[in-house]
Amino acid sequence: MSKLSEYLCTERVVTRLEKADLSLDGLRLAHGCHFYIDSRRELNIQNMAAPKRANFTVRCSTLLAITGSPGAKDYDMISRGMKAHTNLQAQGGTAIFDFLKRREDRRKITFRFSDGYVRDSLRRSNDRTSKFAMIDVDTIGRLSTPKQILFYTRAVMAQGSTFPMFTLPWSAERTAPWRDVKRSWLSAAERLSKLLCQDYLLEPMVDAETDEVSRVKVKIVKKVSAWGPEKLFPRQADQSVCTVISGKARSLSKSELQERRKWTRADSP
Repeated sequence: MSKLSEYLCTERVVTRLEKADLSLDGLRLAHGCHFYIDSRRELNIQNMAAPKRANFTVRCSTLLAITGSPGAKDYDMISRGMKAHTNLQAQGGTAIFDFLKRREDRRKITFRFSDGYVRDSLRRSNDRTSKFAMIDVDTIGRLSTPKQILFYTRAVMAQGSTFPMFTLPWSAERTAPWRDVKRSWLSAAERLSKLLCQDYLLEPMVDAETDEVSRVKVKIVKKVSAWGPEKLFPRQADQSVCTVISGKARSLSKSELQERRKWTRADSP
C-alpha cells in the first residue's frame, strides 16, 4: 500500500525530467504539481492534453508544503522553479509545462503540463514491462541537489527487482566527463544510502572506441541481498569501482576488487 505522500511516476516521465536538466527547484516544482493532481480525485492529468488542454490552479503554499524544504515559509522555491522552466522553454529543451503562470497576487500558480509529459505519465495497459516508481514527495523535499533527486527516482524504481540495478542518469556528451562529476554523484549516492537504508556499488563502464567512461552502472544492495557470488562485484574493471556503504563512499583498489569477487554484499562476504 502506498503512502499518502507518494504518487506513481512512470519511467518515461523520469527520463523526460532527466533530459530536461532542471535545477533543484525546477524538479521540485514539477514533482509538486504532478503530486497535486494525483492527490486530488476531481483532477485528471489527461484533461491537460489535447483536445481539452485544461489548466489547473494551485496555491503556492500548497506546493511549498508538498516538495519545499521542511519548514520553508517563503516562496523562493516557486520563483526559482518557474525560472528554471522558463529558461528550459526559451532554450527549446524537453518540455515539461506548456503553460505556467503566477497570479497577480503571487499566491497561486496556474499550470498545464505539455502533451508529451501527459502521454509519458500514463501507464500503458498493454505494456506489462513498463517501469514506474512510487515517488515520495516528502523525500523530494529533503533532498538538496538535482543529482540527489535524479538518483532517488532511479533507485526507488529499481529497488523492487530481485537484482536491483540502474544506469546513472548521466551522459558525458550532455554534461561533463565522469572524472569531473564523479564526486558530486557519489555525494548524491551517500545521501540516498542513508535515507533509503541501501548500499550501492557504482561500476563505470568504458567505451571500447573512446576508452572513456560512457555510463555508470549502479547496483543496489538491500539488507536482504539476492546477489550471488561473482554477480555483485565485477571480475575486473578499467575504472575504479566505488562502494557506498551506510552513507560513506570509497573507491576500491584492484586488489580489493579481486578480494570481493565472491561477496554477496557490499560490506561483507
